[in-house]
Amino acid sequence: MSALWIRALGPLQVIADGVQVPVSSRNLRIVLECLALRANSVVAADFLAEAVWEGHPPAHPGPQLQVYVANLRNLLEPNRPKGVASRRLASRPGGYLLAVADDELDLLQFRAHLAAGEHEVGAGQLAGGAVRLRQALDLFECPAFPDLADIELLVPDLEEVEEARLDACQDLFDVELALGRHANVVGELQRLVSQHPFRERLWASLVLALYRSDRQADALAACRTARKTFAAELGIDPGVRLQELESQVLRQDASLAPPTANENRRTRQRLDNLPAALTPMVGRDAELGEVCSLYRSEGCRLVTVTGAGGAGKTRLAMAAASRLGEHMADGAGWVNLSPLTQAEQVPGAITAALGLEAPAGEDPLKIASRFLQARTLLLVLDNFEHLEGAWPVVLDLLTAAPELRILTTSRRRLGLRPEYEFELEPLELPPLDPPLPPAQLREVPAIKLLLSRGRAVRPHFTVDPGNALVLTRLCHRLDGLPLAIELAAAQLRQLSEHDLLADLEVSLAALPASFQDLPDRQRTLTATMEWSYQLLADAERVLLCQLGVFASDPTLAAIDAVRGPVPSDAPSTQELLSALADQSLLRRYTDQSGRRRVSLLQSIREFARDRLALLPAEPEVRRRHAEHYVALAEAVCPRLWGRDQVDAFRTLQADGPDLHAALLWAAGPYGSKDMALGLVGQLWHYWELTGDVAEQCDIALKLLDGATNAPAALQAPALSGTATLCWMLGRDDQASGLHHRALQAFHDAGNDQGVAWATMCLAVQALQRDDADNAGRLAAGVLSMPLATPRTRVGALIVLGILAFYAGDHARALELRHASVELTRPMGDRWFLGIALTNLAESTQQAGDYGAAERLLVEAVTAALELDAQGHVAAFLEQLADVYVSRHRVERAIRLLAATDTYRTDRGLPLYSAEQQHIASVVTRAREEAGPIRFGLAWEGGRNLTLRQAVNEVLQGAHHTGVPPGAGHPADRYPSTPESVVDPAPWS
Repeated sequence: MSALWIRALGPLQVIADGVQVPVSSRNLRIVLECLALRANSVVAADFLAEAVWEGHPPAHPGPQLQVYVANLRNLLEPNRPKGVASRRLASRPGGYLLAVADDELDLLQFRAHLAAGEHEVGAGQLAGGAVRLRQALDLFECPAFPDLADIELLVPDLEEVEEARLDACQDLFDVELALGRHANVVGELQRLVSQHPFRERLWASLVLALYRSDRQADALAACRTARKTFAAELGIDPGVRLQELESQVLRQDASLAPPTANENRRTRQRLDNLPAALTPMVGRDAELGEVCSLYRSEGCRLVTVTGAGGAGKTRLAMAAASRLGEHMADGAGWVNLSPLTQAEQVPGAITAALGLEAPAGEDPLKIASRFLQARTLLLVLDNFEHLEGAWPVVLDLLTAAPELRILTTSRRRLGLRPEYEFELEPLELPPLDPPLPPAQLREVPAIKLLLSRGRAVRPHFTVDPGNALVLTRLCHRLDGLPLAIELAAAQLRQLSEHDLLADLEVSLAALPASFQDLPDRQRTLTATMEWSYQLLADAERVLLCQLGVFASDPTLAAIDAVRGPVPSDAPSTQELLSALADQSLLRRYTDQSGRRRVSLLQSIREFARDRLALLPAEPEVRRRHAEHYVALAEAVCPRLWGRDQVDAFRTLQADGPDLHAALLWAAGPYGSKDMALGLVGQLWHYWELTGDVAEQCDIALKLLDGATNAPAALQAPALSGTATLCWMLGRDDQASGLHHRALQAFHDAGNDQGVAWATMCLAVQALQRDDADNAGRLAAGVLSMPLATPRTRVGALIVLGILAFYAGDHARALELRHASVELTRPMGDRWFLGIALTNLAESTQQAGDYGAAERLLVEAVTAALELDAQGHVAAFLEQLADVYVSRHRVERAIRLLAATDTYRTDRGLPLYSAEQQHIASVVTRAREEAGPIRFGLAWEGGRNLTLRQAVNEVLQGAHHTGVPPGAGHPADRYPSTPESVVDPAPWS
């Protein structure tokens, strides 16, 4: 084909073989534009005649149309040899066909750019998608197909083109806003809203663009103008999105704000004898201000900066001395005490640092005191912790020199009356849940330091969506300790951040000595810890080593248990912990349940663990550790099924790593298989609630394979719990076999409640296999068992309700599901209530009461949030997404579906075939309503949500749309109930 370009999305233009061809006849233009409007399709001759002669064609229009077509062929193919059929404008039975490629007709090119933009946005390439969408829209020079505008026959076709253009505009604005380009689109949006005042998406985009451009009042005015326009012209209220947006603008919701960036401030350095800072101080602006402000307190002359090794005490003191020294008439002096070994050496070191000479036989302290007596000066004494006996020197200097200020750094306070302590914590860490976007992550102190030091070895090192989570986890693994971060950043010369994290997950000893200019005690983290360790008394060292057995923050009871029996004259646990806290080796706090706990930095914990491995008593320490957590599981796990489950779950969450460590030890070569089986039988429901079951399931399966001779009473709960874990992971055959073994073991143990529970579990599995007859028989059998617990009966009712629903008996299903909810509420089991509520919601949704379905599902999600367990929340959110689609809250639905899809994928939690089909149908409905661009943007946004963030979106949305998140206070939803109704576990 010859070179051709036809522009019809504006004044008609034809370029053939590089030359613009005039189309002067109006009728000729109408024929060409009709053919272009339906390019590559046959356009009937009758249709063309109707368009050209506007409903009044001549008696025989055919010959005249043939003339028009012949002329067009000559225009489009000026060099076509005579007698050769046209390949551009072909005759077909009943009509004509204009054959053009995407790059030969602007309408086709528009559609191609649009499809490419949708594809890029769907793939997460927002910037590229914006470019393609802009290219598509730039093809328009409105009005499109101008010669057809007054032809009534073609109004639907032209409206379709205009609708496609406006949809593309809306899609482009959505993408531009997602890219933070709000200021660039305000003008375009205002113009389009005035031209098309009934398009809600345009109003919503305008409101968001104005708000993000610091025009909150204009944004609110736009909301109200939209509302008045819809009410006055159409007699209706705006849709849910605009109503929610107005509410968010009124309360200045943080979710509407654009990302902000703060400029880094550099502290000007002043040199007296202060060591020059070789690298900028990063992430300590707030702490620097606090230290300096202490000296403005009335009477404050002595400040001690305390903190763990590697926290950056020296670096902070250098910056504080530089800033404070600017306001001291005689500047600032620096004394490095780390090389000293005896307290008697301190006065001489101070004298030397001040540039004074001490003649033989003269007391250097008196020389320093005389020098300082008439001076206004800040004196820094760095690394005081190993010279505690030198404290009288500090008092003597303060007494002799009334304008002297002293700043010391130490791992513990000096213990003097005039002393103000500033405890330096590790750098602020970014949250793991919810994770921060890269723009915000760069402003978190720990990340700022990692980036600053990383760029020294990798100049273009930065945060991006591909490494944001890795860098967040990396800083958490390093406890936010500046020294650890610097040592880690140096490894980025030869390792990727992903490989570095993998190495550090194994051991922090993977951080080698990276800097020659650091003192030996700071060349590695181990050396830093060793420095602190050598300052401890023997009993303090032993307890620190014993603390290495803990994987998380232990309670005082756990520490006492691990410490074991001690002589009556030995220091108490409290005394030893106080001594370790004074050395900045641990921190004591009270958790949200009121339990007193001890926290160690990971670097200190790892050092203690390595030291523990060298103690002959290590096996006994590990055995006492496991015994304590077995007893904890036995005491707490039964409470997971009743009114106290929130406190029980929080306890198990806080001690989860140690419960896991106890399981690994008990299942290992030096442990106790019976102890391990007992832990599985107790903990399986806790694991089920968390949704984190894969590793625990594998451990349990290996245990059961080697425990066939264990007592039936010990085997049965472990078999039943492991079966449930297998079921969650989609291992149906294993789950079924284990449930049958559990049923027999409960029977052999004489546990009738366990028999009922195992029977109910088998009914659930039969239901999943579409074995309705067996499922119904087993569930009905459970209801006839006199010793079945209320919880087991509810499980059977749920199975029967599902069977009735899918058999089409919706009235019976609704009755059964109402009954299951009413039986579950008094138990106080939020997890089980959530399951009952979601089943009832399915029935109310089927009946068309979407509002009631949403209220039930929001209550289920609220109950799960109170419990803080995520194991079944994904299913609740997926069903809620279905309701949202039915209520036309499609973007919120898409975000939920994307979040749950990511959650399931990350944890290997499969959907059963019926569930897969249901979710796929919801996704299809959402995609059809939203269109590819809105769907792609919402899906990409949802993929970045944690399940907790998704739940928070639901609850926040429910609050602002009038859907009650629950039925009042938790105590109202879980009223007190006779003990005969509430069973503490599915079997006892």
